[in-house]
Amino acid sequence: MPLPPDDCLDSVLVKRHSYLRVLIDQPSPKCNLEDELGGSRSTLDRALRELADADLATYENGVWKPTPLGRYSYRTRKAYLERLENLTDAAPLLNELSSGSPVDCTFVIGADVHESDPSMPDAVMQTLLDSVEGGHDVTVATPVVVTGFAEDFYECVSRGENYSLELLIPPEVFERTRAAFPILTDELLDDENVSLHTASIPFSFGLWIVDSAEAGIIVFTDQGVRGILMNDTTDALDWATDQYERAKQDADLVFLRGRV
Repeated sequence: MPLPPDDCLDSVLVKRHSYLRVLIDQPSPKCNLEDELGGSRSTLDRALRELADADLATYENGVWKPTPLGRYSYRTRKAYLERLENLTDAAPLLNELSSGSPVDCTFVIGADVHESDPSMPDAVMQTLLDSVEGGHDVTVATPVVVTGFAEDFYECVSRGENYSLELLIPPEVFERTRAAFPILTDELLDDENVSLHTASIPFSFGLWIVDSAEAGIIVFTDQGVRGILMNDTTDALDWATDQYERAKQDADLVFLRGRV
């Protein structure tokens, strides 16, 4: 039997997905389907006929059941809708990024979305602190330092005995941070577990990776932090690692300049 055209398959899936779901859950004779689905007999007949014509369901040995194509198509459509829902949840953050932003769908799909509360916009940074606390290897590349959380961030990272922090920030941000937090900056430069670099960050968001197991991005606006996306899938971690390595290519290690 030739396969139905793609547009036909899609339209039947959209129109008759509830019927196909019932068949996937439990292949049944039509009399049982009438009781479970309700509605008129003529509507059920049309639905089963359309599913059969699209090769999504078949009638065998007195019962209606999904074809392998029907099962795969239903699962594919369900996964697609879940991805759309995920993108919708992340839309307030994604729409703050520039059109040329390198943030890829591989990072957004499956990400946990933490949108800032307008009444306490910086409170969402606690998500970052919770992520890095207890981590052994933390890498960060950011064009912006949220000064109200700089000391808390270092404290969370350095609580464990075996930790490593690699931080990339623009040179001008380093100088401003050093002027605002001279004691903290000296602690970072003195800490043998910290590697501080300056670099021109090629993206507008903050990026961090913890133990090659979890990654996050911080979306900034002119008004502050818009929110955070976090993901621990292999594809997301590969993307985040690639972005970090790109940012680090031309980075300069900061030494104890001007100190005795």
